[in-house]
Amino acid sequence: MKGIVILNLDKKSELSIDIQYPHNICEELGVTESMLETVFDEHKRVRTGPNYLEMQIKRDLSVASFFTGHSSKHFIGKGDHVITVLLSDEDMLPRNFEGQVRRIAFELLPKRKEKKFKELFEKSYDLLEKGDLDAYWQEREEFEHEIGEKKGKIDDLAQKVSLLVSDRSEHLRNVEALKSEVTELYSKLENWSSQMAELNEYNATLTSKNRELTRLTNVQKLALDQKEERINNLLAKMGDTVEIEKGAEQLLIEIRKIRTDNEKLKQKINQLNETNKNLKFQLLKAKRDSDTIPEFEQEIKQLKDKIMGVSNEKDNLRRILTDLQNDIKIVREERDRYYKIVKGSKPF
Repeated sequence: MKGIVILNLDKKSELSIDIQYPHNICEELGVTESMLETVFDEHKRVRTGPNYLEMQIKRDLSVASFFTGHSSKHFIGKGDHVITVLLSDEDMLPRNFEGQVRRIAFELLPKRKEKKFKELFEKSYDLLEKGDLDAYWQEREEFEHEIGEKKGKIDDLAQKVSLLVSDRSEHLRNVEALKSEVTELYSKLENWSSQMAELNEYNATLTSKNRELTRLTNVQKLALDQKEERINNLLAKMGDTVEIEKGAEQLLIEIRKIRTDNEKLKQKINQLNETNKNLKFQLLKAKRDSDTIPEFEQEIKQLKDKIMGVSNEKDNLRRILTDLQNDIKIVREERDRYYKIVKGSKPF
């Protein structure tokens, strides 16, 4: 083991040597600021929280380094510091070496402002070199415990989400059923509207025909009255004269013809009256069918209200799911962060 260096980040996040032991060990070993920055960049690449790494920086020189974590987030001892131990190729590190360096960070860095810090720093290095420092893993154990708690919370949330998804699926099925029912009712309403339009058109046609038949009936009655008046006039002119007797037979023939025409007119009037009666019956039926439309529209309105209630409940479920998904995302980020801490550490 060749030496130890403590690096820190200033307010501008620039890396500098805070203290080193033995004195000027970096210059003696040819360790440049660029090499130290490479070590720190590797720490940042691993994660922003506390982490440990081992790497070779020169052909005959390697380091075992521990980053305490950023002061604005989670850190050990004091944030924004790197404890770098300079090693030779012959150094064999114990399994708990990371824990020993963590011990230095945890106990020594908070005393940086004390006058005896340099003495404590040199003593800590001597103990580290001899392997007499107790490893510090409490922070990791707390993380593992917290990870277990977070995992339990994730399982609870997953179960809640599963239940909510199940309820949401049931509601979606109900909504789809209501939509299908509404679609069917709308189809029926369109059919009713179409039929109503046809009935109205037919009603208008029947009304027009009824008016025309009434007009023809009045015309036929007028013609009949005129013929009866003509008959009466002819009968009045009939006398005992020979001229009348000669024309009697002709008059009788004309009278028979008029009476035959009159009978035909009566039959036609009866047919017209029967047709008018049928038209009135069809008009009454069309009006009765149109009275069911308000009830049908009321049923449509009730279904719309029911769908609106289901949609509101669906929105509430979506908001609950969104909140749960945000909680799960936060918990997963915390879980991943703690796993990476454990995964980035060497076994002991």
